Amino acid sequence: MPRWPRPHDTLLHELAAVAAWIAVIALTLTGTVHGARPAAPAPVGEAPHHHMTPSHTAHAVPGAGVFGGLTTWALMCVAMMLPAALPALAHVGANSLRRRRQRAMAGFAAVYLTVWTGYGALLLALAPLWSRLPGDAVLACALALASGWQLTVHKRRALRDCHRSSPLPLSGLRALAGTGRFGLRHGGACLRSCWALMLVMAVAGGGPGMLGWMAALTGTVTAERFARTPRRSANLAAAALAAAALAVVLAPALT
Repeated sequence: MPRWPRPHDTLLHELAAVAAWIAVIALTLTGTVHGARPAAPAPVGEAPHHHMTPSHTAHAVPGAGVFGGLTTWALMCVAMMLPAALPALAHVGANSLRRRRQRAMAGFAAVYLTVWTGYGALLLALAPLWSRLPGDAVLACALALASGWQLTVHKRRALRDCHRSSPLPLSGLRALAGTGRFGLRHGGACLRSCWALMLVMAVAGGGPGMLGWMAALTGTVTAERFARTPRRSANLAAAALAAAALAVVLAPALT
């Protein structure tokens, strides 16, 4: 699989990722995507609380219940994960007939992003488990988990699978099925590799700070995918994630 796609093959998908970034930035800056949840109802006989500490910020899939949890998550996946799939998209384009090249690439991208949307639906369902816990603790635990996952043999195997190509039939229903299978297999490998990183994104909350996490995690995922030594990139990411977890834990004591 080529490590860097030819621009004319994947240009539409690169533009889609840029458009998704613009949409997420616009929604964040206008307050449509945020992480604050309403205060819990006050017990009977007590006045409602009008202030919430930072530790009571909601940490669920950003935008849930505002712009639509899965819709926002899908936008984030296009922005964050589609760039990492550009080599696979280029492989699909290079192994498809010219007349069906863009259609095959679009089919692959649709299946690939559906895998990530399904993961978002799972996180949305599980969000109540952590949404009432202290936000800093949840984020620090997610970062520590992601750091540990980066060093496991399962991560290395998944990352290797992300770099594998697949023979694709040229035409007919076999070509359509082959593209779908490749999208499912590649999406599954990417999910196994990056699920912990995207869990960090899910619990990081909203607001402008979310954009920083998006940029950092997108850079991590893309660097792993394009690096000539993916294992080294994964190890560097593990160290950075561990440092971020420590910073989140120590930040309240330093302020």
